[in-house]
Amino acid sequence: MTKTLRAAALAALVAGGVLIAQAAAACPSCSASSSPKEPNVWPVVGAFMLVPWVLAAGAAVIVRRNSRSA
Repeated sequence: MTKTLRAAALAALVAGGVLIAQAAAACPSCSASSSPKEPNVWPVVGAFMLVPWVLAAGAAVIVRRNSRSA
């Protein structure tokens, strides 16, 4: 992949992440809990939902790196 194409793909991923984060922050059920005494657990749930995607991306990077060196 050329450097220009790689930079464009990275820019698209970053822009998509920013747009998704803004949409998630605008979600009224996720932005606050029903009472001030109860903790808001939705950010933690959202973080755990990202774990499989982060692991998959890490595995893809490792596989690509090892396949290039072979």
